[in-house]
Amino acid sequence: MKRLLALAALLPLALHAAVPQFTENIACGPVRLRLPKGVEATPMPALESYRFIRQMPDGSATEFDAFAPEQLWRRDQRLGAWADKEGNRYELVAPKSRLGGPYSQTVVTQEEYDRVQAQTGALKPSALGMWLGEWAQATCGKPQPLRPLGAVRAAQFATVGNAAALVFFLKAAPRQPYVLLITPAQEPPERWRAALGRALAGFAASGTGLSGTAKEAGGWITIDRPPYRVHTDLPKRDRKWLDTLLDDMLAIRRAYTQAFPEPKGTQVPTSVIRVFADPAEYLAYAGEGQEWSGGFFSGLRRELVVKGDAEAEADERRETIRSTTFHEGFHQYLFLITPPLAQVPIWFNEGHATFFETFRVRDGRAAPGPSRRRDAAREARGLRSADGLARLLAMSQEEFYAEGAGQHYAVAWALVSWLRTEAPDDLKTLLPRYYARLCARKTQLEANAEVFPPETLARIAEGLERYLR
Repeated sequence: MKRLLALAALLPLALHAAVPQFTENIACGPVRLRLPKGVEATPMPALESYRFIRQMPDGSATEFDAFAPEQLWRRDQRLGAWADKEGNRYELVAPKSRLGGPYSQTVVTQEEYDRVQAQTGALKPSALGMWLGEWAQATCGKPQPLRPLGAVRAAQFATVGNAAALVFFLKAAPRQPYVLLITPAQEPPERWRAALGRALAGFAASGTGLSGTAKEAGGWITIDRPPYRVHTDLPKRDRKWLDTLLDDMLAIRRAYTQAFPEPKGTQVPTSVIRVFADPAEYLAYAGEGQEWSGGFFSGLRRELVVKGDAEAEADERRETIRSTTFHEGFHQYLFLITPPLAQVPIWFNEGHATFFETFRVRDGRAAPGPSRRRDAAREARGLRSADGLARLLAMSQEEFYAEGAGQHYAVAWALVSWLRTEAPDDLKTLLPRYYARLCARKTQLEANAEVFPPETLARIAEGLERYLR
């Protein structure tokens, strides 16, 4: 009997032992939190896109992508996800709005989604329970208050179906709720309450107390250098070089703004750059379709994400990060300043990005340098003709990235580089005029016809011939 009583006394402890301790600091976007040791990041679910063709009144056609509203809604708010060896899954979300609606179609463009969500309005604290039910697709239990600790202003625990939810507000961002959702492999969600309550002591804003300095956060650091914020886990030997990179980014930002001034009366958001030391972690964060890339700008996350291989030679790694950041940084800047409903053609976006990737900074001033794409541009004689340029300017994303993409990039670079540097003064105004037409809601084909008529393309083709020779 004594043995049975002893076994019964130990049984609850055995059950509780399955809930891991939250001891490892993790930096994820604007939040630093504690998760169980050994968790591994899981990739963002792939966003399914659908290509459509819209017939214009003038008989022309324009292509556009559409998405499932719920996928956009989840992608817009999900900050990160992890899993541990026991099969427990963790998801960090920054709730912004409920799914909202109605939508006119089962799939929507990014612009239509943004418009409907703006009409839906920001999420009110009183609607957090309903938001949780929508997100987890389950019934939300009654919230239970937790004692706030450290940088946490307020916190609650709730069960949502089979998941445990920790809702918390940080002192540094009192109006923004964050939710850590845990889907246990075995333990009932209620059993996670005590461990989550203790974990609050390690929660904080990633950039807390930072102003041009770096702070350790579980192997990651955050560096604030307005208008940039860098999150990285590169080794300490790269930390001084990161300061140099940020100095260069400020110089290249001035080059961006000289080419495309910030809209008057508009405060451009902070540009977030995330640099991974481990290529495998980069791929896990980037998701499917980025296996070939060294970096990309995510419009849904509003982040510039860069792969930095810590095992590569330092000079090679740093030069790759620098050129990738200059290139993708332009995509990020153009995204942040362009009106939501304006459609920027792919040749224009990539042509400028490949132009700025060549820049070198000396004494705080950025200037274009030699391009690795020059030889490919020389070989693309057919694409450099007036007719070839007309085809390039009319390309959709699918056409641009399809077979021959190397020459498409090269000629787009040559076109932008020549018009920005050595073209006659009357032609140097073409790119700013073209962008203004796009911002005025002109379609790609309408802007092409207005700014690049056949006689202008013939002059550009002659100029490119001399420029590349």
